[in-house]
Amino acid sequence: MPSETDFESFYREHVPGLKTGPSSNLTGFCPIHGETPGKSKPSLSVNVETGLWYCFAGCGGGTARTFLEALGTKRSVIDREVSKLPKTAQTKRAKKKKEVTVLPEKLLGVFDYCPLALLRDGFSKEVLFQHDVGYDKELNRITFPIRAKNGQLVGIVGRRRNPDFGKYKVYTSELLKYGFNVPSFSKTDYLWREDKVLPAIEPGEDIFVVEGFKAALWFVQSGFEQVVALMGSHMSEKQEHKLLSTGQRIVLCLDNDDAGKKASLKISHKLRGARRLIVSLPEGIHQPDDLTERELCDVCSTPISISEAKRKWHEFL
Repeated sequence: MPSETDFESFYREHVPGLKTGPSSNLTGFCPIHGETPGKSKPSLSVNVETGLWYCFAGCGGGTARTFLEALGTKRSVIDREVSKLPKTAQTKRAKKKKEVTVLPEKLLGVFDYCPLALLRDGFSKEVLFQHDVGYDKELNRITFPIRAKNGQLVGIVGRRRNPDFGKYKVYTSELLKYGFNVPSFSKTDYLWREDKVLPAIEPGEDIFVVEGFKAALWFVQSGFEQVVALMGSHMSEKQEHKLLSTGQRIVLCLDNDDAGKKASLKISHKLRGARRLIVSLPEGIHQPDDLTERELCDVCSTPISISEAKRKWHEFL
């Protein structure tokens, strides 16, 4: 069993002046953009438990493999070095990976109806079609397909129109009547729209993180393609790892209620290995899709810092 110092040994070989910090994060001089001791301040942070790295000077961040790629290391050397490291770069509590049932695309044909309620809410047919949003006539639910990063269909979530508790339902037994096996699926393993965002993200692009499907769709309709949804106000360990491994700046825009503000502060702490900001919605606005497209663009152009959010929402700390 690899020890959790394997990542530390790896980075000490490549990073000058790597110093132990108060936690599992170490700091050193970033070799990607040529920092050297005595001539600059150290801007690289690495985590010896997860293997993730981040350069605060703008080189980005990611896994041990992306670190070597950023250094221009040959592919054969990268494969050899990475093979010596722990197989998972999440945490020492990482569990054995579960097998995921991939659902056939033809299943979406069962729900191939346009949800009129979303059209009345201002969503365009094009955006709904782009995301395969459908409608379950029998159960009166709007359906949202969940896809893995590689685009495979791994689950379906149905949304009731009323705001009662449990309005989101992960389809399991609902699929049996159509002859499909129940998938071993947990929505906390995924970010909604990760298949559209994570493989295509470019250096320097912000990733917006929202709570739900409607908020994510409204961001897309307003011109923000790089948006993912947590499918709730809680961020799981797997979702956290997926965001951190991109090395991009994270902009949180959760709901503007007590639960959303508290979750924003908690999630910002989880993502402290990345640059992050928070969109503070105007007073009286509950969630992003309550704004017009223009208003959403305006408010997203002036996100606030984490320290400012803490001062503003200090009662939730």
